[in-house]
Amino acid sequence: MGRFNGTIFLLIAGLSALAALLPESVSAAEDTGAAVSLTNFALPEYRKKDNRLQFIIYGDRATNLGAFINLENPLMDIINENIRNINDVVPLGGVKLYPLNTPAAEVKQFWADKNHSRALIFSTAAEYNKNTKVLRGDTPAFFRSREMDIDGVGFDADYENKLIHIRSNVRMVIRPEYRRSGMGGSMTTTNQTAKDQAK
Repeated sequence: MGRFNGTIFLLIAGLSALAALLPESVSAAEDTGAAVSLTNFALPEYRKKDNRLQFIIYGDRATNLGAFINLENPLMDIINENIRNINDVVPLGGVKLYPLNTPAAEVKQFWADKNHSRALIFSTAAEYNKNTKVLRGDTPAFFRSREMDIDGVGFDADYENKLIHIRSNVRMVIRPEYRRSGMGGSMTTTNQTAKDQAK
């Protein structure tokens, strides 16, 4: 298990699958048409050229304001590209992420029934830009995958450019046994500065 402290960028290989999920409830702003609110939502994002699912954003509340959606407790589920059947997608609304230093056996158990998922990103608040497909927030952020876990403050998740930037107070745990066994996805990390090196 390795540790890292500093700013981190994650470049994630191509991610996609087929699926469709709908929010549990929808309510519109009174007669203005300016905003729509969803509660206990699941917002899937599809690739335009072939209508394949790329990721799903779950959360407690989403407020649509034009090109932007303000989110409360968003959880972004990045879907593995080998998923072809909607029945292989396990809905993750309300799932609780494990703490950063959770033992490897418990991490393995957490991921055991989530074969459709490549990684998860959680924050207490974020904004999603529907045009750029960028999810960003200034609150604490939590990235979880089979290979590594990262906690930090502030994040930008840019699906189209396969980039996740955790801005500050970064703490990381790496599990190289997943990379060796082929159980995790391929993921590359790059540091912003030379001082941001694994300890």
